[in-house]
Amino acid sequence: MTTKHITGGLCVGTLLALICAAASACSGGPPQFELPPGAMVLRLAEADDVPSLDPAVGYDTMSWMFEQMLFNTLVRYGDANIELEPDLALSWEVSADARTFTFHLRGDARFTSGRAVASADFKYSIERVLRPSTRSKGMEFFRGIDGAGEFVDGKADGVRGIETPDAQTIIFRLTAPDPLFVHKLSMPFAAAIPREVAEKWGEDFSQHAVGSGPFKLLRWIGGQRIVLVRNPGYHVASVPRLDAVDMLLGVNGELEWLKFEAGEIDVATIPPAEFPYVMKTPALRALTLHKTDIRVQYLGMNCEMWPFTDVRVRRAFNYAINREKLVKLLNGRGVAARGILPPNLPGFDPAIKGYAYDPDKARRLLEDARVPREYAPELWLRADQTALTLGQSIQQDLALAGINVALKPLAWGPLLEAIRQPRTVQLFQMGWEADFPDPDNFLNVLLTRRQWGANNDTFYYDSRVDALVDEAAPIADLTRRYELYRQAERIVMDDAPWVPLYNPVSYVIRQPWVRDYQLNPLRPTRFERVRLAKRTGQAQRR
Repeated sequence: MTTKHITGGLCVGTLLALICAAASACSGGPPQFELPPGAMVLRLAEADDVPSLDPAVGYDTMSWMFEQMLFNTLVRYGDANIELEPDLALSWEVSADARTFTFHLRGDARFTSGRAVASADFKYSIERVLRPSTRSKGMEFFRGIDGAGEFVDGKADGVRGIETPDAQTIIFRLTAPDPLFVHKLSMPFAAAIPREVAEKWGEDFSQHAVGSGPFKLLRWIGGQRIVLVRNPGYHVASVPRLDAVDMLLGVNGELEWLKFEAGEIDVATIPPAEFPYVMKTPALRALTLHKTDIRVQYLGMNCEMWPFTDVRVRRAFNYAINREKLVKLLNGRGVAARGILPPNLPGFDPAIKGYAYDPDKARRLLEDARVPREYAPELWLRADQTALTLGQSIQQDLALAGINVALKPLAWGPLLEAIRQPRTVQLFQMGWEADFPDPDNFLNVLLTRRQWGANNDTFYYDSRVDALVDEAAPIADLTRRYELYRQAERIVMDDAPWVPLYNPVSYVIRQPWVRDYQLNPLRPTRFERVRLAKRTGQAQRR
């Protein structure tokens, strides 16, 4: 389905009425979602379903892309930078000891249900994240609030360190200094949600998400399509500029590219096979955008499962994999990773050189560890073409070292769920993009004992690493802080629970009529300021 994109937009009420009239899905029929001519609709496509629209639950790029359209936090990062700026907070103060944080809210924000957003909504949202029954991966970010421990243990009805003296003021009191606390409040975990809606729907809140963001959820057909429409009551004037965002789900990379060439979608990733042609064609190259991600792709090894209980095996896998070959397969869209931290993250240690490609050394280590030749683990990975191409390269490298690996591709949601289960997945291909620009978000969140069952999917533990990241956490002196994290990273690299693979550079291509589309190194693209000009010809290969 193609839609003409013209400057200007329809009244959201008219848009909703036309969508429902055109799509019998509103009355239980098939979900056609014919969007009316004249609507300014950004059309996208993605291979996987959205894991969750509940900001307490979603903790992946796809979920966050939509959650930041539906919800607001107190602070946020800029559209194209990693500088904190107000979202629903007009201003804030931080005490000299970094233990008390006071935020003053704007008074004109409303949920799409019609009710005004108040400080109590932020308090409720964070307490909901801390409640064990929510099973939120964000719990650890807020355990430092005074009284959070008693609340988590069921010994208190609320968190005493979150105070709401009036509807426009919220105060957080911590048990120890935390220089990163404001950054933590930029994550969707800390977004305001209406208590009455969340408690009405319980675990089904994701299907009925209500927030105060620039868009509202119209319809979500799992694995097929998700449609968000403009929130006419959004507190920022003339935002969003789009009438709707319409994403097709279950569209692999090759089909996404064909749809882009046909003008059926407006922004697309570029398949590896097409990338050289795009970059050699001036008209197409001019339509691309790229960003250097604060991200690392890695191979994770479950340190609680044989043979990865043996550090020699983990080091062998590090020596066995040719990272430079992976970068070539990506057409140079990345750099070979040498450590845990990405090169553009503050605190990155250039002295860490990682493991060289040495299949002979890998074989010797495997022999020393007495790994039998018939050992054939499964490599769990995302079911998309790029991941499969890289997985096949890793499979070939490990075969040269004497390990025959079977690839096990899964959809994104089930893959995330599987790797977080103890003693379930031995070997997996995964990536991590920073939530905030500090080494803590890698070394603490991904590699400490407290994160078992949450984000430490390798179930790695070294008491020295835990002690170092705990010592670093309250320190505001960046020289001292980064030195402690560097010590921790060196220990992790020696223990080798990961094979760091590469640090990506992400490219997208947009149609000529797409305006103000920006990439952020820390967050998915925000769509509220994207606009669509009159269609004047589409991107074409020939």
